Amino acid sequence: MDSAAHTVALLLADARLPSGGHAFSAGVEPAIQGGLARHDVGAFLQARARTTTLVDAATAVVARRAGLIGAPYGPIERAWAARTPSRAARTASTDLGRGLLRLAQRLWPQSPAIAALTAGDALSPPRPIVLGAVAAHTGLDAETLVRVAVYDDMAGGVAALLKLEPGDPLDGVRLVINACAAVDPLISQLAALDSPEAIPAASAPQAEAWTEDHAVTNRRLFRA
Repeated sequence: MDSAAHTVALLLADARLPSGGHAFSAGVEPAIQGGLARHDVGAFLQARARTTTLVDAATAVVARRAGLIGAPYGPIERAWAARTPSRAARTASTDLGRGLLRLAQRLWPQSPAIAALTAGDALSPPRPIVLGAVAAHTGLDAETLVRVAVYDDMAGGVAALLKLEPGDPLDGVRLVINACAAVDPLISQLAALDSPEAIPAASAPQAEAWTEDHAVTNRRLFRA
């Protein structure tokens, strides 16, 4: 990657990016409302990294390739949706995608990869597909894209935890490091994916149930 792509990678991993990520808890708020103890959040994040986050990261990789070669995003979105059973989780991802897409359209209005996200009758794409299109346009390599996708989800979850169950922020740093490490052995494999069919199907039934319950409560700080 060139220096500009490295800068984009840092921006995408920055919680201060104005794309709406601050309103997302990466499943941590639903889990805590569902009864998860604070001392189990580390295990929860590691499990999420190997399931829900892994599916999103793989989807972003395949979307990146589609953006590079001009292939349609529709089949990738359908594959992602089939691997994301929770409607509430899909809706939250679409909301996040809308925020990131707005940013991408403002920064790179002439990008074919980004313009294709809303071509024809396309609806608002989920965040991993927008992330993949941004990677295609800005020159992020596939392994960096996987690392950004995983880090963003884990760091977002820990940031939410500090608001929901305040504690020492230094402990949160360790949670992020351990959760990201849980995916390290899979990064090269994920980065090599090249078709919607290759996206792993790694579900998290309990987390999905918590997310569905969370979607109908009026006592929440985060979108999901």
